[in-house]
Amino acid sequence: MPGSVEAVEVVNISEKFIEFFRSFKDENGEYKYRQRVARMALEGSVSLLVDFDDLLLFDASLAEKIIEEPVITLKAASEALKEVMKIENTEYASKVPEFFVRIRKLPESLKVSIRRVRAIHLGKLIAIEGIVTKISPVKQLLKEAIFRCKECGEEVIIPQRGEGLEKPTICPACGNESTKKKKSDFELVLEKSKFIDWQKFVLQERPEELPSGQLPRSIEVVATHDLVDVVRPGDRAVVTGVLAVAPEKAVKGQPPVFQVYLEANNIEVTSKELLDVEITLEDEKRILDFSRKSDVRELIVNSIAPSIYGYKEVKKAIALLLFGGVPKVHPDGVRVRGDIHVLLIGDPGTAKSQLLRYVASVAPRGVYTSGKGSTAAGLTAAVVREKSSGDFFLEAGALVLADGGIACLHPASLVSTRDGEVEIERLFRRETSFKAFSNGEPVELSLLKEVEVISLDGRALRFARAVIARRKWWEGPILELHLENGRSLMVTPDHLLLDAEGMKWVEARALSTGRTIAAGGGGERTELRVTSVREERYEGYVYDLYVPGVHNFVAEGAVVHNCIDEFDKMDPKDRVSIHEAMEQQTVSIAKAGIVATLNARASVLAAANPAFGRYLHNRPVTENIDLPPTILSRFDLIFVITDVPNPERDRALAEYVVDFHRQRYPESLDHVVPRELLKKYIAYARKYCRPKLSEEARNKLVNFYVEMRSKSQGADSPIAITPRQLEALIRLAEAHARMALSDIVTTGDAEAAIELMMHFLKSVGYDIETKSIDIDIVMTGQPKSQRDKVLMVIELLKKMIEESGGEAVKREEFIAKAAERGLEESFVRKVLDRLYDSGEIIEPKPGYILLLRTR
Repeated sequence: MPGSVEAVEVVNISEKFIEFFRSFKDENGEYKYRQRVARMALEGSVSLLVDFDDLLLFDASLAEKIIEEPVITLKAASEALKEVMKIENTEYASKVPEFFVRIRKLPESLKVSIRRVRAIHLGKLIAIEGIVTKISPVKQLLKEAIFRCKECGEEVIIPQRGEGLEKPTICPACGNESTKKKKSDFELVLEKSKFIDWQKFVLQERPEELPSGQLPRSIEVVATHDLVDVVRPGDRAVVTGVLAVAPEKAVKGQPPVFQVYLEANNIEVTSKELLDVEITLEDEKRILDFSRKSDVRELIVNSIAPSIYGYKEVKKAIALLLFGGVPKVHPDGVRVRGDIHVLLIGDPGTAKSQLLRYVASVAPRGVYTSGKGSTAAGLTAAVVREKSSGDFFLEAGALVLADGGIACLHPASLVSTRDGEVEIERLFRRETSFKAFSNGEPVELSLLKEVEVISLDGRALRFARAVIARRKWWEGPILELHLENGRSLMVTPDHLLLDAEGMKWVEARALSTGRTIAAGGGGERTELRVTSVREERYEGYVYDLYVPGVHNFVAEGAVVHNCIDEFDKMDPKDRVSIHEAMEQQTVSIAKAGIVATLNARASVLAAANPAFGRYLHNRPVTENIDLPPTILSRFDLIFVITDVPNPERDRALAEYVVDFHRQRYPESLDHVVPRELLKKYIAYARKYCRPKLSEEARNKLVNFYVEMRSKSQGADSPIAITPRQLEALIRLAEAHARMALSDIVTTGDAEAAIELMMHFLKSVGYDIETKSIDIDIVMTGQPKSQRDKVLMVIELLKKMIEESGGEAVKREEFIAKAAERGLEESFVRKVLDRLYDSGEIIEPKPGYILLLRTR
């Protein structure tokens, strides 16, 4: 009986939809959906897009019905569409077995954030917006199975609605029954059964929706029929669909908990531009008024991390990075990036991290990840296997998720070891790190091979080696536990500590005054009483240490937010994978049968510490930072931030910092652009401003390039500049024009770009031997003077081997001979080591060397 009632209801709703499709007129008086239905046949489409507002205008009760009872209503709408198509194009209607009505533009009241999805939404039509992070391959879902009876050959149709394969229990023709003992009485006829395309992807909260101190949440989406392969990892999408549930894996003694997912009805990929910030008409008026100020660029530069003293050129470069140049596509399809990449190399304590954090707050879009805790997969993309189903998913990494935004990395803090307090930054510097999930939370992990920490072994404590250091960002309450030994321990409320009485792990929030916790050094376990507990607000990184095997981690990659630091600590093989992301602005991947190219149109702001602890000015940049030339050459600008004692500057800096703490701010802060306005201004400029080079600016850049190249005409002259720097100059000039919302790149913009480029070339590309600019320091890792000396070493070795009749020569004898030619002993030894590592020389017997190229 209920089935017949539902059938009658479907017919009634279907009739209303037929009337809607045939009679609805838009504001111009045109039959909007009759025209769309006619176009469907011409385009070979099976889906009709219906605007919810139109349905509401036509019949409010029908609109309410589709929200409250979407399954029945959408089924009726599909049948109605089939009937209308039969009238419009009978031939096409007969070819297509099923048509679909896709609802779009739901009102804001029906848009639910992933974090707010609740049981009341089950079975309702809702819209969810987010970023696609993982996507499965397209599979075929069995919808209608045809089974053949092995006794009489009768074929039975069984619709598939549940999770498992539903089989017939009895043959309607011969009465043959399927029992547990006789499992093979019916066989599945695959060629006659009905399959549909099926795909699953994960939709994650957008960074701008994320509450402070919270981790992004996600929801699975199931797409079928023509909705498969509509999105790719990194896309921002609005998915309209029906919220459904699937049972989680049953655990004995646990309540029947179900996992929610969204059955997609419609998927819209939203704009990939940076205008994720909502800009009202009033905002636009403020933005345009601000852009007309004569000192608009100076105001913007002064508003970049105003609490940090100095660094005018660095702040200007960061401002240009935020605005970016104009991306271009040539007639042959070659794409030239507009995004600007900047690298900061600085001594410890030079405010690199604060600069990065400020950029994170004003960039209209971005993703955090830590370079030391970042693998190539985490930064670009990876193919991962889902634990429950074993399916392979294509997962977007930080640079893909930041498509159209900015991706950067961040620094470290302190941990306790057998040797006392050690900076975790130093540990990260020594070991390889990676991004991972811990209990469903994205974290950063570092493998520590030479660190000993206290670990529990049964009921005793001992020192254990090879631990994992974990960190995550925390904004919220933190507990300070004062212990009877006079020390205090600061932990997050959910951090587990060992209760000494029951030897059970308890959360810190459960500990009160008088409770005892397990403690100890490298020997026996001891106990300590908690004397008091205090809670305070904390914002920063929190750390944990693990012995491998204690916790299970699945390495999948993390979407954090916006700043790259410790770029030099990345695993060498991982650096290679981001070359493409930085230069070509795409990420290519081929693994487990999945081949894809994802967009990664993101600027990169990176920071790195000098390899020797502090920057040494008597050494080239390639020796000061552990980064290969292939990465260094991708940066448009590189800045060296050093901490050199200077009485005047030190006094000004000290007064600036102290006055800030006294809340006595300099007059310059009165003119700082409010952060929200700056964020909207940047987003507006990147969306709408596309400045073009004026003839004067073009000539200025060309003349500068030719003039710099003319210094390299001599046979012994180093190369001062290459076409890569010329492209960087154009991007910088365009960004400078964008800062004032100018449509034309003027001579002033070109001069500002040249000034920054010269600052970069003189500080980083300066050869201390020849006292001249040599861009090869950045491009190849060696200045020309260095390359010439290496050639001298090789030629001398070649000559000595020839003089000895092709036999190997004594290493020390060769080094002494080279010293007579004016070559430093340390330099010669370094060159020989490099040639040995590259296989160009061998050591046939101890103390002797032979150049292979002479054979």
